[in-house]
Amino acid sequence: MAYLPPERHAQLAAVAEAKGQTVSAFLGQLIDIVLGEEESPAEPQRPSSRSRREGKVTVRLASDARDILSEEAERAGVTPSTWAANLLTARLCAAPQPTARDRRRFMSGLRQIHGLAANVNQIAYAMNRGVFTGDSYAPARTEVAQLRGEVAELRQQVRDFARGRLAFQLGREEEELAD
Repeated sequence: MAYLPPERHAQLAAVAEAKGQTVSAFLGQLIDIVLGEEESPAEPQRPSSRSRREGKVTVRLASDARDILSEEAERAGVTPSTWAANLLTARLCAAPQPTARDRRRFMSGLRQIHGLAANVNQIAYAMNRGVFTGDSYAPARTEVAQLRGEVAELRQQVRDFARGRLAFQLGREEEELAD
């Protein structure tokens, strides 16, 4: 292993990046050339992917299909490419692929459900201890059970929304999805 001063490493990194390679791949090519094992680069140069996605797929669509895709993407608040990727990923993973706006809505709803559930648990805990501070109101067990039922109903609504989103992204009816 050899040590390179930071300036030299920066120069090497700049040349490798200009060729669309990593520093290691570029050094490997240089060594092959010096040892006479290779006269020119064997593998084609490919740009390094800086995103978390590794693959790219390009498709051609009829203008009417492209227009429909663009309209759906606009309603979802994303680009047509992102929307197409969400649709394909939903199909391959059999799981809804929420957009950023959907994720914010899901998280907001889940935070509200979590807060409500925590309140119900605190009330039940206080009831079980027989202690209520403040005013003289003490909820009945039926009221707490009703609150728990409402929390469960809200959770089911979130699940139903996700199920409907998946059905929409797969282009199916909700009844067609397996449980």
